[in-house]
Amino acid sequence: MDMENSAHGAERWWGSALVTLGLVLFAVIGLVAFAMIRDPGGYYDDWVPGDGIDGPEASYEWASAGLRVEFTDTSEIGDVPIDRWQWDFGGGDVSSEPNPTHQFTEPGEWDVTLDVVDDNGRSSKAEGTVEIDAAGAGAGDASIGMADMADKVVDSVDRASKGGLVVMLVIGLLIVLTLIGGRLVRYGVRLLRPGPDKIQMKLRPKELELAVADEVEHGQPHVEVIESSQSADAILAGEERQDVPVGV
Repeated sequence: MDMENSAHGAERWWGSALVTLGLVLFAVIGLVAFAMIRDPGGYYDDWVPGDGIDGPEASYEWASAGLRVEFTDTSEIGDVPIDRWQWDFGGGDVSSEPNPTHQFTEPGEWDVTLDVVDDNGRSSKAEGTVEIDAAGAGAGDASIGMADMADKVVDSVDRASKGGLVVMLVIGLLIVLTLIGGRLVRYGVRLLRPGPDKIQMKLRPKELELAVADEVEHGQPHVEVIESSQSADAILAGEERQDVPVGV
């Protein structure tokens, strides 16, 4: 009896421990899911961190008077100031000044580019077309070039794809933990639930003979009587294990 009580006590202890562990898993999963819903961008940045360094974004403005054009750097700086400027006015003419003035040789449209590099070595390039009218004035601006823009798009797509993969893995992990928590709680409850007592049924041969004779005498349908030792679960489920016919 003491051993049986000890076994029941161990089952209750393990059942309580499994239920507690399952509920803790559910709580952790709920907190993580709630935090993801509240601030998805923050979790995205944590899962897929960038290099943490912002570079410059090149741009410029120009104003012409005849063949003479004044250029003004309007580039946006990143984390650190711009350190170098490289202008290309076409036809082999270049300048390294931040805001140069250039004399073109003839009117028309000239492709002008500006490359800027900051103290971190990050670079950006602006591309634009300057329209020169020898007898008049003009003005315009230029922004980040297509090649530079394409690089930024590729970096963004690459980061987003990695982020999507990480998000899918995290969601899959949460689902697995949820299933594990459910299994732990279910198994723990099963251990805590008291098991059915064994029910022993045994009829002696003399009693079997009297029962059968009484049925035959009163014309009742024949019922086969068996000697059986079964658990309560088996009896309630209508299952018979190790049943041995002992009477007809």
